[in-house]
Amino acid sequence: MKLVMYQDCVSPHQAPLARELVTMVGADNFRYVYRDKAQSERVGLGWTMDGAAKWFVHIGTNAGEAKSLVEDADCLLTMFRDVELIKRRHAKGLKTFVQTERWFKPKVGILRMLSPSYRCMAKEFVRLMDNGDVVYLPIGIHAARDMARLCGLMHGDWRCLFCAPRLEFERKPGGKIWVSERVKECRRGGLSKKYCLDNMRMWGYFVEKGKGNSPTPPLPHSPTPPLSPSPTLRVLWVGRFLNLKRVDTIIRAVGKLSTCSTCSTRLNISLDIYGTGPEENQLKKMAAKYGDAIKFYPPVSIDEVRKLMHEHDVYVMASNAYEGWGAVVSEALEEGMNVIGTYEAGASTTMLPDARLFRSGDYKALATLLTMECNSKLPLCLVGDWTAAKAVESLLELY
Repeated sequence: MKLVMYQDCVSPHQAPLARELVTMVGADNFRYVYRDKAQSERVGLGWTMDGAAKWFVHIGTNAGEAKSLVEDADCLLTMFRDVELIKRRHAKGLKTFVQTERWFKPKVGILRMLSPSYRCMAKEFVRLMDNGDVVYLPIGIHAARDMARLCGLMHGDWRCLFCAPRLEFERKPGGKIWVSERVKECRRGGLSKKYCLDNMRMWGYFVEKGKGNSPTPPLPHSPTPPLSPSPTLRVLWVGRFLNLKRVDTIIRAVGKLSTCSTCSTRLNISLDIYGTGPEENQLKKMAAKYGDAIKFYPPVSIDEVRKLMHEHDVYVMASNAYEGWGAVVSEALEEGMNVIGTYEAGASTTMLPDARLFRSGDYKALATLLTMECNSKLPLCLVGDWTAAKAVESLLELY
């Protein structure tokens, strides 16, 4: 079997899956076709896959070979919604898997359907999925909800213009997805109609195996917290200082917990922030009023990030709905960290227990969760089946 991954660039989010596929089908039967070369900034932070040059085919360098691989591979795993390519492959009896992040990301959201070209592509994609010509692999449950919403619209259910069907799913790569019967439990309403989602299966990004891969043991605490002495809860955040990351939420939560001398929620807590970006000065200015509890450091490589995870207790993913997935959640879990995340980010709401989630921007809710973390009152986190090895097993079963 000839298997091809067709991606936009060489990405560490795809590297572990590629390596597992090579292990399963052999290096001679696998190729990684990509359109663009990684930005130099990302290469400097570890966005490389050294020693695997044989797998790679750059379209700009080997256009003929790349086209042949993409068109004629027995199994194609791609991130592109190219309906004409899918049709050509289906006519040859070849299997295509399409993995994407959200279809209706804010702020544009459902208004994307006002574009005639986008609407035409989406309608054709749903038809191909309904017919079994393509298997759709949503990157996180939000992408799955967008597709369910799209299926509803294409089947004439105009309620999907205003809300997405509430979905339930198996929490594993390749897991089944279905429309929930528990409509009343949906926060924003829901639709009871069941659409044909047999050809949509859960997916995500998969990271390198960690050295830990075991839950963090409960933190020791005093029988009469939180006013008595307690260990420092070490919080970590790494990334680009962008508005969608909502680092300000973490700073406010940690600042509230570390400086409130009169409230019962004061903790011995620290926050280490690694990165750079357009909001750096603004965030540093915000953190300055909270004293030494919050420290900033320059960006570090992916390997260094994984080492840092062993020196901290909890990772906080504070991103809003612009964060399609958030592979750092998987990395933290692989290294044995506990994670607190938002309902809006793809990875956290897909992989973490609901008890560890808060609404993006709600620093008070985050402060409450951090307090519960310090007192060992939150469920522990595990990677579970969200590994590249399990993903490859599921992919080949679906094939």
